[in-house]
Amino acid sequence: MLYSVYDTLVNFMEGKTISIEEIVPTIEKVKNTIEAITQELEQKEKLLTEREEKLNKASKELDEANLKRQQLEFDYMSLEAEFKRISDLFKEMSGKQEVTLDIKQLLSIYITLLEQVFAAQPHAKILYILHGDKNAMNREELTKATGFAPAIILHSLHELNRAELVSYNEETGQATLTNRIYE
Repeated sequence: MLYSVYDTLVNFMEGKTISIEEIVPTIEKVKNTIEAITQELEQKEKLLTEREEKLNKASKELDEANLKRQQLEFDYMSLEAEFKRISDLFKEMSGKQEVTLDIKQLLSIYITLLEQVFAAQPHAKILYILHGDKNAMNREELTKATGFAPAIILHSLHELNRAELVSYNEETGQATLTNRIYE
């Protein structure tokens, strides 16, 4: 098809006479060829646009995944530092410098302590409650919330005040969490 158009154009350029009957079909062929090339170009542009959109979407998802990964790495390093601190405290308390604890062992010790030892203790319940929505409550509210006797709550509040975990005002009976242990 393009060869016949080419031949017609060469003949025309060389000064050979070309009849209208020869030119019209050639022009129609050129027109059809241009239309076909234009359609193909439009399809390729559309395909390119779609692929660019997919690439942009994938790039955004990758950026979000990288941010999440960085946050997880930061959280992991923070947890690792906390576990190292806890492990060092455990070593100091046990008096054994040769003890090496991995994170699973340390967690199982603390989970056992929390579940079996401290869960029923008023100190742990008071701290847990004050870590909730209200970081300040009076003694009567804490007595109702924990279910312990008022004398036990008062004793626990004094001990938590001495440990500087809770600030307790004897006059008003108000207990306020001094610093959050966890967020």
